[in-house]
Amino acid sequence: MPRKKPPPTYRERLQDLVASRLGRILVVGLASAVLLLGVGAVVRKARTHASGLRPYRLGPKSVRFVGLDARLGPLLTASLVDGRGFPINVSVFDPDAEQQVRDAVARHPLVAQVKRVDVRYPNRADVEVRLRRPAAWFEVRDRRGRPGYVLVSDDAYVLDHHLSGAMLEQPSVPLPRVVGVRAPRPQYVGQQWADLAEQVAEGLAAAEVSRRLYRDFRSRVQVDVIDVSAFPAPPHRRREGELRLRLSGGTVVEWGRTERALNEVAGEDLYATKRWRLETQLVRRSPNRTGRIDVRFRLAREGQTLAALR
Repeated sequence: MPRKKPPPTYRERLQDLVASRLGRILVVGLASAVLLLGVGAVVRKARTHASGLRPYRLGPKSVRFVGLDARLGPLLTASLVDGRGFPINVSVFDPDAEQQVRDAVARHPLVAQVKRVDVRYPNRADVEVRLRRPAAWFEVRDRRGRPGYVLVSDDAYVLDHHLSGAMLEQPSVPLPRVVGVRAPRPQYVGQQWADLAEQVAEGLAAAEVSRRLYRDFRSRVQVDVIDVSAFPAPPHRRREGELRLRLSGGTVVEWGRTERALNEVAGEDLYATKRWRLETQLVRRSPNRTGRIDVRFRLAREGQTLAALR
């Protein structure tokens, strides 16, 4: 009786598998995986090494601001790339490089918004920003009580008036002066100025009112001074306007509150009605006459106000 053939060994089975079509596919796949793993390890090592090299690192001088107004001038442009404004030290290969550049530039006191960041090899970042816009001069006093003024942006940040000079030289609307703020003066440039009484916020809202009046009246009405000393006032002390606008001709306008805080005051109208009322009363006045105009309330009181001004 013939002897039974012994079962194939593991080596023979492996050889048969490799000789088959499936085996060839598996061998090619395994070789490719090993190759990719090796290449990946080399690339990671190369990137780790390159990330520490100076030619591939982003710093303040790597940032190029695009879309800036050419009228801003070299002083302001130079201050934007000053390393003290936004310290950056990140590799162009870092996956978070774009976000780090965005966060750093956003902390610059002149930058209101970072619109776009494009990191470009080997060591450049193109950044598009919106700069803070000067809104008004705020009267402040030092420790000895001496008066002075600080320049404040429309989002309540204190600006360096030397750096913002180019923007001040060509304003679309003359900047008013805000007086009567009781809050302590800001301590440094780049500080966001806020107070519990919200006089700063109301003063900035009034500065926006002055811009609208200047444009709506085609530069015939210019607000020189915004007085917020009576803001905020309790209801029983609102006989006079909480905000007073002194025009360039000397006329004082009892404007009342801006629309930012108008919902707390019954009877005061919105901007459009106040503007119409101001225009009506200015037409009735002599061109050289100064005095006081109250534009706060509705028609029931307009006759009394006009009679008092005649």
